[in-house]
Amino acid sequence: MKYSEPIVIKSNQSQTSRRKKTSSKKAGLVYVLLFLLIWGGLIYAGFYFTKQYLDNAINNIQQTNAMNIQAVKDRLDSLTNEMIALKSELSSTDETLSSSSSIQGELRKKIDLLDAQLKNLEKSLKILKEAP
Repeated sequence: MKYSEPIVIKSNQSQTSRRKKTSSKKAGLVYVLLFLLIWGGLIYAGFYFTKQYLDNAINNIQQTNAMNIQAVKDRLDSLTNEMIALKSELSSTDETLSSSSSIQGELRKKIDLLDAQLKNLEKSLKILKEAP
């Protein structure tokens, strides 16, 4: 019987070591899974917050661009209105210049007519001076 007792003890020790090995394998597997889960959560959170940050930045840029585009449109509208006003003033100036040139022509005709009348009056005056 002396031989059987150590065998029993050895089997108990082997069972205990097996239990420790299997429990340490399970614990190691749980730790690895827990590590992977935490690592995956951190990666997901990083992507999520990065996406939120980029979306906010893009929205801010779009709003700024919309305001700048509106300012450019307003300035373009004011420049267009100024151009229209300048065109109307230019056309009225052209009309004034052309009417002034036609007025000058009419004035020359009247001056020529008055010159002719003056020459006729001078002739008549000479005739009246010669006649006693």
